[in-house]
Amino acid sequence: MRTLTHALLAAAICLLADPALAERRESLLVVSPSRASAPKIKVELLLPDDATEKVPVMIIMHGSSGVRDVREFAYAREFLKLGVGGAIVDSFGSRGIVSTVRDQSQLASVEMMADAVDTLRVLAKHPAIDPSRIGIIGYSKGGTVVIKSALRRYLEPVAKGEVRFALLIAVYPWCNEFPLDMRGTGTTLHMLNGADDTYVSIPGCVEYAKRMQDAGAKVVVKTYKGKHGWDTPGNADWTDKQGENQSQCFYDETGKGTWVERGSKITVMDNNKRTADAGNATAKCMTRSVSGGYSREAHSQSLDDIRGFMRDAFRLR
Repeated sequence: MRTLTHALLAAAICLLADPALAERRESLLVVSPSRASAPKIKVELLLPDDATEKVPVMIIMHGSSGVRDVREFAYAREFLKLGVGGAIVDSFGSRGIVSTVRDQSQLASVEMMADAVDTLRVLAKHPAIDPSRIGIIGYSKGGTVVIKSALRRYLEPVAKGEVRFALLIAVYPWCNEFPLDMRGTGTTLHMLNGADDTYVSIPGCVEYAKRMQDAGAKVVVKTYKGKHGWDTPGNADWTDKQGENQSQCFYDETGKGTWVERGSKITVMDNNKRTADAGNATAKCMTRSVSGGYSREAHSQSLDDIRGFMRDAFRLR
């Protein structure tokens, strides 16, 4: 468990020229000095400038390419139109990471989840934010952060029952890690998948959702006709031949702290410690080459759904 303290530093406030998108921007620094190697996590907070009462906020978790204006900041600007703030967490910058597309071992999703919870604690104390209406949305690697945040197994050791996300939206997450305890936190998980996604495993996400539902959690799964990254404006068909593709890697917790890769049956974790054989398991199930592409139709549909999830969860007028 982590004993965390936080420092909140407001560094900049600015207004956009377009009054319809007027925002107040703050640079926050989330600090966890109790950890020996704890980085200072930078968070860009965009708040509606004309709010007359405390506002809801979505924590935004980036994917393997890091924070980008075309996706993470674009979503924050969309949220402002609804009167909802956006807190863009940069889990890479302070760790010296540029991208994990070709090496996912640089940063575990559970560490990014801890960054998100740290940010939640800070935002809950912000005078302009309603602490009961703070949600989280993540894309790809950030989506995996969200589905982990939806499980007590991962959230409680960090949140300690003190904070909880009011809304969970995972956009094309990697889902192929199945702990023994699949109980939810009480908040509905919204999982958005692409029917033509080959970067992550759609069957894995279906299984993840089913296991959560069997454990009593509420999960809403939406599937769009799109590839990985359907909501990121740009090339409609892109490929990185050196990208790590772990869509066929499935990890099951077979006993407390013991994890086995399903296909190779190799034990990768024993008593929560990585085994010497873990690399062999990854080598057997992982391939190289990842792909995706933008779809205007899927983007429009998913954005409409996300707006609906926010209106319901945050009781927006």
